[in-house]
Amino acid sequence: HRLKPIDIQVLKKLSEVVNVVPVIAKSDSMTLEERAAFKARIKEELAFHDIQLYPYESEEDDETECELNRAIKERIPFAVVGSEKNIVVDGKEVRGRRNRWGVINVEDETHCEFVHLRNFLTRSHLQDLIETTAHIHYEAFRTKQLLALKEA
Repeated sequence: HRLKPIDIQVLKKLSEVVNVVPVIAKSDSMTLEERAAFKARIKEELAFHDIQLYPYESEEDDETECELNRAIKERIPFAVVGSEKNIVVDGKEVRGRRNRWGVINVEDETHCEFVHLRNFLTRSHLQDLIETTAHIHYEAFRTKQLLALKEA
C-alpha cells in the first residue's frame, strides 16, 4: 500500500482549488499494523511533497482550536469503513456489515475513524470549511479566471 505518482500529482493540483482531507477507504481490508504503517507512509509522502491539507494553520486560532486541529491532523488520513446497511447487533440497530470474522460497525471507533471524520466535517469545522472554500479557494479561482480573461 502506497500513494502512486498520479495520486501525488492529483492531490497537489486539488489542494490548490479545494480543501483536501485524505481518507483511506475500505480500511478493514488491512490489519491494524498494516493500517498504521500505511497511514504513516501517507503522512510522510504528503509532507515530503508539501501537499497542503485541511485544516490549515492560522494565526487567528485560539489555543482550543489549535489543539483540535492538531488532534485532527494526527488522525489524517482518516481510515474508514463504509456501509449503506443497518444491521442488528446485540439488539441494537447499527450501520455496518457482517463478514466471516464478525461485524464491522461503522460508528464504532475501535473499528474505524468514520465518527471522527463525520464530527470533523459536519460539526467542528463545517463553518470554517465553508469560509475557507469561499475566501481562499473561490477567490484564488476567481482571480485566476479574471487574469486569464485579461490576457486573452
